[in-house]
Amino acid sequence: MRLPAGMPFATRFNELKFENLIASATQGSVQAIAQLATLASDHACLPSQYERMIKVAYLLLDAMHIPYGENPSVHDVEAPCAALTFIGSTFFIWISDEKMASGLIADLLSHWGGIRRWILYIYDEFVQVESFVINTRRDCKTAIVTFLALTRDRMLSGWSKKVVADAKIMPLIFALWNLETTDARFSSHTGQCNAYRESVVLNSCFLISHEMKSPIDWEKALLPFDGRPDIASRIALMHLSQEMARQYLDPECIAWDVHIVTALSFRDDIRRALLNLGAIVKITHVIHLIVGRSFDQANLTYAARCISNASLFLRIRMQESDGNPWMSEAIRSDLIKGLLKSERYLPFMDNDKARDALSDILHMIIPAYTVYRSLLLPIAKAVDEIMDLGLDKQLDKRGKLYAGWVCLQETTERRKLLNYDGPEKVHVQTCHNDNCRKTVSTGTLKRCGGCLHTYYCSKSCQRYDWRRGKHKAYCTRVQERSAWSLGDMNGISNRDLKFLDCVIEDELKKHRPRIANHGLKINVIELDLTHGEPNITFDSRGVNPSPFKLLCRCEHYANDNWKRLRQHVARTDEPVVLVRAFIPGGISRKAVLRAIPLFQVLGRPPVRQSRVYATYVYTCCGRPGQEANISPLRNFVS
Repeated sequence: MRLPAGMPFATRFNELKFENLIASATQGSVQAIAQLATLASDHACLPSQYERMIKVAYLLLDAMHIPYGENPSVHDVEAPCAALTFIGSTFFIWISDEKMASGLIADLLSHWGGIRRWILYIYDEFVQVESFVINTRRDCKTAIVTFLALTRDRMLSGWSKKVVADAKIMPLIFALWNLETTDARFSSHTGQCNAYRESVVLNSCFLISHEMKSPIDWEKALLPFDGRPDIASRIALMHLSQEMARQYLDPECIAWDVHIVTALSFRDDIRRALLNLGAIVKITHVIHLIVGRSFDQANLTYAARCISNASLFLRIRMQESDGNPWMSEAIRSDLIKGLLKSERYLPFMDNDKARDALSDILHMIIPAYTVYRSLLLPIAKAVDEIMDLGLDKQLDKRGKLYAGWVCLQETTERRKLLNYDGPEKVHVQTCHNDNCRKTVSTGTLKRCGGCLHTYYCSKSCQRYDWRRGKHKAYCTRVQERSAWSLGDMNGISNRDLKFLDCVIEDELKKHRPRIANHGLKINVIELDLTHGEPNITFDSRGVNPSPFKLLCRCEHYANDNWKRLRQHVARTDEPVVLVRAFIPGGISRKAVLRAIPLFQVLGRPPVRQSRVYATYVYTCCGRPGQEANISPLRNFVS
């Protein structure tokens, strides 16, 4: 906004003095340019006067005046830096005037080539040169950042798109951000105005890249970090840590930093580095930091944005790779507690998508991962602590956050009671060679070292399935996932496999009367456990053979084996329940195929020793989950 007018402009400043200022500014007077900036921000300034001022700024930034080949002198860049500051601090005021906007924007675009060359010159010859005093270097940096902060203005999106696509300006922006983070002398934190900070510029560029589908040349952008994604990741988390450590928190700056971390995570290699450097824990701590402080009315929206940005990041990245390691980090960092304490900020969040991120984590994601005993234990501990503290009683019972909590609490309580180690429990694995199908106790078979989810009773069975059973193509795709996820892929432990048996049978118990009333020899049941509340479908007659769809070639491969299992069971005379259960598996779900004797599902004593037990587990190449990472932010420009 412009400064209050005070006394009439004509009284304070006559036309003659204005002309003198214009003349002095044209000659490169820094003081005159600063006075013009003050006048341009005054309500009484006329459009025609601002047009005169901006022409002077463009004149000073004419590339013809760049002293290439000479010994750099501070005097050479004082006026250009003042001109950059003038444009950056006043331009956004005047483009809000509908009558002036189109002309001003056109002039900026026409002069951008010269301004760009000045920015690069000032950075290369002054900001980076240690022989200059720190004040000079810092002032030059501030002038560049003040001008580039215009990328925040949506009316300048056409120009901002040029900035994002520029193979020299974007690396410069990253370099300034790196400099501010690693050298406290260049910190742009003042505690007053946040509009002119490196993180603002970088955040705005990411938004433009995403919204306008303008790719960033990452090969060039990473040059300030020696081309290393891990260094860029470390800088991002370091900058966020610095903001979080300030005595007087600025939630707007923290929200920007969380968004920058999120934007960087769309790059496969940077995402991997971020996760390894503890991004899940750090972002979870952002939520705890915000809910543990009080903010005035002016900052409540920014505080809410910190929480929503953090939740949006966690909703995607907790399920990265196989999900379990990152989910474990979030749970052990008290994510659930932080989400429940965030309810008071929901009314201040920007939109429903931001608000829903919190409830989705509680309702859809965390409960699904309780199918793994290794995750159920820390989740159950967190739930118990919350109930002991009475945090759940403070929730609005009409809200989505409460509904998510109820789903999580009820799912956790039910699965806590499951005992996978009882003497009556039968846990089996089946050889994946269709000509063998040997079924033995879980933990007995040997696991394929490639896909980590297929089991065989012997090397000959493995060789046969590789050559004739189509395992080669499936295993190769899964190993490709390991390569592009930088080697992070895990199998399911034997304990988790045994517990998963109990989870599936527990879900079937809920439907015992229906299964018993069907009176069928073969009961075919489809079970989706990938969301908070299980979804079950009965399809013994094959009316809808894939109710939860097949998402990729891996699942079609598993589906072929599902069909063969049904054919195999049909040749026996024993009543059986066939279950295909989809379980969460990080970026892609896993499929579990089981054949269970009917008497076991119905809780009846066996008439004879059953021979129809079978269990198969299939993972996926991960391609169905990659839509989370489809963004111009992750692409290289050739």
